[in-house]
Formats: sequence, C-alpha cells, structure tokens
Amino acid sequence: MTQRTRKAISIILGVALVGAGLLGFGYMQFHVVEPISIKLWLIPITIFAAGAAILWDDFKSP
Repeated sequence: MTQRTRKAISIILGVALVGAGLLGFGYMQFHVVEPISIKLWLIPITIFAAGAAILWDDFKSP
C-alpha cells in the first residue's frame, strides 16, 4: 500500500468518525429528553476525538 493510499483511507476514516461523533452528539442533544449518564455522553465525544486525532495527524505530517 502506498503512502498516498494510506493517507486517503485515513482521511476518509477520520472524516467518518468526526461525522459520526457529531451526529451522535446532536442526536443526544436534541432528541433525548431524559437525563443521561455521563458514560453515555462519552461515546460520541470519544468517537469525535478519535476522528479529530486521525485528521490532525494526517494534516500535520507532510
């Protein structure tokens, strides 16, 4: 696998994880009416953070 292919796959994965984290956070913010444990809030936040870390690493390195 070439470096270019690896970077493309990594960018797609990072964008997908950031989008999934934002969608999960938005769903919980606007559609859930009962109080939710902080453990459940950590799921979309962690997914978003993982995607952001992947994208940060890809755009930081040449």
